[in-house]
Amino acid sequence: MLIEQKKKDGQHKCLTGRLVKFYSDRARSDIEKRISDATHSRNEEKMSSAARSHYNGVLKVLRGKLRDINRNLPKDDISESHVVPRTTRRHRRGVLHARRLLKLSGVL
Repeated sequence: MLIEQKKKDGQHKCLTGRLVKFYSDRARSDIEKRISDATHSRNEEKMSSAARSHYNGVLKVLRGKLRDINRNLPKDDISESHVVPRTTRRHRRGVLHARRLLKLSGVL
């Protein structure tokens, strides 16, 4: 799977061969499809095989590109299905830890 992106023009080449702006909903949905496909292919491989390592590398690159798009895409272009909730597990754990410390110190 080769992702072609022209850095100077900010273009992304979709699986259909169509060039779209890199920071667009179409590019994001294309990369999400690629991630889904690569995840499925990786899960079909045996553990600690060269093919599985290859797919893990591809997934790392794709997820990085998806994070870049989500970070830089104008907020108006983000549809409701792509909004990430603020309360992630790490965030909740940090809040609970902070509350516990405040309670122990007598603040709460």
